[in-house]
Amino acid sequence: MTGSASSPSRRTPPALRLAVCLLMIGGTAACSAEPPSPAPSAAPALSVTLEQARIDETKHVLSVAMRNDGPGSVHVERLQLVAPPLRTLPPAPVDTEVKPTPRVDLRLEYGRASCAGDAIPEPGPAHVLAWIREAGGTRRIRLPLPHPSTLLRRLVRLDCGAEVVLRTAEVRLGTRWRREGDALRGTVVIERRAPGAVTLQDLGGSVIFNLTPVGRRKPPLAVLDPGRTRLVVPVRFKAVHCTPHALAEAKKPYGFTHWTGLADLEPQFIPFEVTPEMRALLDDLVTDTCLGEGGEEQGGG
Repeated sequence: MTGSASSPSRRTPPALRLAVCLLMIGGTAACSAEPPSPAPSAAPALSVTLEQARIDETKHVLSVAMRNDGPGSVHVERLQLVAPPLRTLPPAPVDTEVKPTPRVDLRLEYGRASCAGDAIPEPGPAHVLAWIREAGGTRRIRLPLPHPSTLLRRLVRLDCGAEVVLRTAEVRLGTRWRREGDALRGTVVIERRAPGAVTLQDLGGSVIFNLTPVGRRKPPLAVLDPGRTRLVVPVRFKAVHCTPHALAEAKKPYGFTHWTGLADLEPQFIPFEVTPEMRALLDDLVTDTCLGEGGEEQGGG
């Protein structure tokens, strides 16, 4: 009976419990029922810019040039470019360990520009989403790109400018070609699709071939006036870069282009479509003019 009567005196009064809490460092945190949340891990010291190698210009591929200014490596699992008006593609796997470095290039495809009407849109601020692997799992971070971007503006103009031009006229290599000595002679055809003047400003060859108009023509090479539906421009190919290095390292031997504009649009850089039949003729031209007996290279200028 005596023991049970004395038990209430051993309970700690509420005022005393409060005093103990207040005396402890961090008062309220020490008396909380939940442990404090861990501080979020610091964002990696990554920054990005966009680059494009010459070989990727016709592939809709660019490089995310990533810089790591941190003390340790960062494992990047996936990347996604968000750069309207370029269409956003799904994240691309890169699975790369980015060590502290001023630059590592991670290649990925980019979407075609959304081109509405006859106006070429201006790209807005863009960013890259990166999925990085950490001890606790994968985390997505947002890496802003420098704005404005000369490269993004050029890519949008390539897509939309070419689209505007090609809605007005088709510009193509002709189908009839003949050999004349060390040249392959034929035509470039301009055929109307919509009203308006079309100007063929210039032609571009490749690392091996020159593509030039026949005769002493200076830019602009031809104008399809509003009253005409079709125009033919005589041209010729010549294999002029026959050095062993050029023949061995040529990555775009058939990368021929034209610069074509409209009355209210400056000339746009547009690639020609080169058919398998055309490639076979050009291969024969290289064999005959660059290679001697036994397949040995001839000197070329």
